[in-house]
Amino acid sequence: MTSQLGSINKELPMNEESKKNQTDPDTQDLNWHCLIHEDHKSCLKECKVQSVLISLGKKYLMPIIRLLLINNTMRFNEILDAMKGSPKTITARLKELEAHGIINREQFNEIPPRVEYSLTEHGKKLQDIFERLARWAVNLESD
Repeated sequence: MTSQLGSINKELPMNEESKKNQTDPDTQDLNWHCLIHEDHKSCLKECKVQSVLISLGKKYLMPIIRLLLINNTMRFNEILDAMKGSPKTITARLKELEAHGIINREQFNEIPPRVEYSLTEHGKKLQDIFERLARWAVNLESD
């Protein structure tokens, strides 16, 4: 596997951030398309990165994560009001995030029923991605 990655890395131009990531144990040997296949065309069906991008690309999913990063804990109606989407779609996205271990759903046995959503430790690790995306967006405006 190392020899495959070595040949792939030679083909990809590396900026300073990429060079730094090579020494970071959490991102070491990461590649944009795949860790297994040398040719990205052969890995698209099995690629974990592709799978994550498809999942996170669904409507409202990333904005819900962003809301929970900002607010820590939110009730369903607060999320619904912020998203201005259909309750059915927001519910589906919340269930997907819960199934992927990104959010917690805590139901309180009260009348009226109360449900609160928050990020899991796994979900909180996405904060770095949002920070980088924010920096990228700010740089777009200044270019």
